[in-house]
Amino acid sequence: MAIAATPITQGKSLLDLLRHTVPPQERAIELYRRLLAINNLSSLMGSARNLSQLQGFLGDYFQECFHDTQIRLCIIENAYYRRFRLSGSPVPASESCVPLTQGLAGSVLKSRAHLWLPDTKASGEEQKLFQKNTGNFPRSILIIPFFAKGKVIGCLEMISHQPDRLDEIEYHLGTIVVRHLSASLENILTRQELAKANARLKDHDQRLTQLNEKLRELAHTDESTGLYNKRRLMEQLDMEIARARRYGEVFSCFMIDIDDFKSINDRFGHQAGDEVLRQTGKLLRKSLRKSDFITRYGGEEFTVLLPRTNGAGAYRAAENLRSNFMLHDFILPSTSVRITISIGITACTTFDHLDAQDIIMEADNALYRAKRNGKNRVCFNGENDASNKKVRILSNV
Repeated sequence: MAIAATPITQGKSLLDLLRHTVPPQERAIELYRRLLAINNLSSLMGSARNLSQLQGFLGDYFQECFHDTQIRLCIIENAYYRRFRLSGSPVPASESCVPLTQGLAGSVLKSRAHLWLPDTKASGEEQKLFQKNTGNFPRSILIIPFFAKGKVIGCLEMISHQPDRLDEIEYHLGTIVVRHLSASLENILTRQELAKANARLKDHDQRLTQLNEKLRELAHTDESTGLYNKRRLMEQLDMEIARARRYGEVFSCFMIDIDDFKSINDRFGHQAGDEVLRQTGKLLRKSLRKSDFITRYGGEEFTVLLPRTNGAGAYRAAENLRSNFMLHDFILPSTSVRITISIGITACTTFDHLDAQDIIMEADNALYRAKRNGKNRVCFNGENDASNKKVRILSNV
């Protein structure tokens, strides 16, 4: 009659079968239990994500199988090794940090070879191993080093006061546990190294992205004023034209020039001129809307794009801007000055045959007219000045 096979994880029924079909062999049954426990332990250790989980699994195993034996996991930390109690309570628990030059575990870690003495008294090694005559020498010792990535990283220390507690069978079972432990630590270290490498790569990517953003910002930003530069202006103009064509929106463009800027450089020096440019950029940002696009076109000239703004709205914004500059004190290292600006405006309402260069040229022509007509004024493209007549006309745009 055939007997159905039972999975190894359901070992209880198999043990019962052994008890009824073979003579009682308690040691064999106990060994089988231990092998099942080690098989389960190896599976758990293989799933461990870190050293703390690994210690917990080992603690559960040794607490069940070696409650009468002192078990420690020793892990190398630089010139020391830290001991973690695996049997006893609480488990696992960190006990102490010991120099690598001290203790039986230290000698094993240094030699990279195991230490196994089933009975220290019978072997005559008591006085040699334990210099202090406490009268309570361990009688059975098993210390097995474990490795990861070719390096010894710790050892399993097993000490009992019962002679032959750690016999040949325990030696072989201990080496099996340590082999699984080494493999699990290898996996953990590999995952940790991979996680660190991924973190470094992510950090590198972030820094590279930040650097690229910074380079892009520098490529599109004027160093003196912090405003956008001419290159970025032309990109934005193309975007505004495309949006206006698609949605039928209007926008306006200012070309601004600081009146008599050369006299500031001549009277106070080029550093003073640079300071006036910097404060000009600041005053432009303060006087205009956040949605307005402000750039330094070059020299003492500035350009402003005003989205969704017709001619009348542009004129009001320009006059307000001109008044703000007239009343503003520009603070220099040794004095303060007041300056005026001239503004040329083009209101963009049709884009069928218009491009970015045309818009800049029209605003520049209006600026030239404002400068020619006496400076400190606002002019529209195609008109002699920004007269009330022009404002009335634009109010209907």
